[in-house]
Amino acid sequence: MTHRRLARLLKTSSVFFLALLISTGLLSAQQLKLQVLGTTDLHGHVLPQDTYSLQPENKGWAKLATLIRQAKAENPNTLLIDSGDTIQGEPINYVRTRLRPDLPEPSIAVMNALGYSAMAIGNHDFNWGLDVLRAVEKQASFPFLSANTVAAKGGKGVFTPWTKVNIGGVNVIIVGFTTPGIPRWEEPGNYAGMAFRDIVESARTLIPHLREKEKADVIIVTMHSGLGTLPGEVGDDNCALRLADQVPGIDLILTGHTHLPISSQQKGTPILQAAAHGRALAMADLTLQKIQGRWRVLSRQGRLVYPTAETPQDAQVLELTAALRSATETYLNTGATNLLTDLDGRWCRLEDTPLMQVLHTVQRQATGAQLSAVSWTSARIFIPAGPTSIRQFYALEPYENQVARIRITGKQLRAYLEFAARAYNFSHEPDLFNKAVAFYDVDQIDGCAYALDLSQPVGTRVKNLSFHGQPVREEQSFTLALSTYRLRGGGGYIDAIGFTGQPELITTQLARNLLFSYVLSHPTLAMAPVNAWRTIPALDRERVMQQAR
Repeated sequence: MTHRRLARLLKTSSVFFLALLISTGLLSAQQLKLQVLGTTDLHGHVLPQDTYSLQPENKGWAKLATLIRQAKAENPNTLLIDSGDTIQGEPINYVRTRLRPDLPEPSIAVMNALGYSAMAIGNHDFNWGLDVLRAVEKQASFPFLSANTVAAKGGKGVFTPWTKVNIGGVNVIIVGFTTPGIPRWEEPGNYAGMAFRDIVESARTLIPHLREKEKADVIIVTMHSGLGTLPGEVGDDNCALRLADQVPGIDLILTGHTHLPISSQQKGTPILQAAAHGRALAMADLTLQKIQGRWRVLSRQGRLVYPTAETPQDAQVLELTAALRSATETYLNTGATNLLTDLDGRWCRLEDTPLMQVLHTVQRQATGAQLSAVSWTSARIFIPAGPTSIRQFYALEPYENQVARIRITGKQLRAYLEFAARAYNFSHEPDLFNKAVAFYDVDQIDGCAYALDLSQPVGTRVKNLSFHGQPVREEQSFTLALSTYRLRGGGGYIDAIGFTGQPELITTQLARNLLFSYVLSHPTLAMAPVNAWRTIPALDRERVMQQAR
């Protein structure tokens, strides 16, 4: 080979390899790693501790913010999205809304500082009424989203349905949805003039529009609605699986509402839900490549990351919430009463207890009802005999519910108790409790006597139902005190008993404040159980203690 030919070959090879390097470089430059971080159902939890027992727990904004900042430092192409139930829950939310409205809403202040892009509106975000929700919305540097919340007349959208974010040159559209079960969760006055459409039906037309008309490269759904089931039904409270299954074109679904940690997928679409109260952070990685001028999603992966005991607290979160936390501590540390007996949350699953009698007494005195229905409390609640504070009693009534009085028949009373009895498995089974029924959706009734025979199938368990020593007749009439959550359909009791009437009375005060008034009016408080109900056979206390939740 001559020197001239060799030189030409080397020149040609150099050009080829140079072109290859340039091509490879360009290809690399047209790829992008998009990181999406999701939170949900914070309910005002700031510090990594239980508010009522003050025991340490790995949760809350202070630790969650640390994980968020670490993740953002690793990838600047990061979106922060929340799935709702943000401004209600903890005492700090009550104190801010009712006592210190001059201070910023704590979660919104934290989210502004962290740089959130959007938040879906949750059912509990309506708890304080629309005026408060709108005022808090104005504090946020990001939009509150709900594409399926519309005006009852005319169907016009009430909130921002979606928002567009350009990140790294990628056109990302975030769509928000709210559970259509709002009427089952909220006071009618809190959503007056609004209607809540089925999420999947709303998405069928919206998602294609965003792809075609708005030129979305990536579509992310944030929804205050849980996983649900397939095939599901129109109007389901939880419908993420149905959405992913029936509506193509969604790249990622972030869910909320059910408080559970979820890392799943349906038809290739990741579905993530961070555990409630900041117990986990949802993280999704989307790899995109620009092909013929449009970004395409090559891969999608999701996971949950959990704070640990070693996760430090974020200094800015502590600073932003300091004034409100101080005011809340003063409120919670207010002295209440001197208890002469322990109030133990574990045993309400097997018998009448002093704790339940406190709640029944408050409801019956506030409404004048003959009967009172109260749900199980958390098994973690324990208020020892001796001096107490508002902090301890707040745990018994953490929600913004009032108390209603309705009139039911003896037949409906029996149906109510049968529906509650579904919370138990057969007594001979290893697991005592039906995990499909949340503890706050299991009621017991005071003012009548009855037994639950757990050797019998659901629907035939109520035995020896009596009132003032006489068997209850089907046509007999009773007044029943119950929470407005139950009255609106929460837990399914109203449907189960076929109640279609109107309440005779609804208290103007929250159940929590009625409870506070009661304990504060008794410098010394001794509650004795009536022991008017029991299980057959009697449940083993050791098993209850191990399995109660």
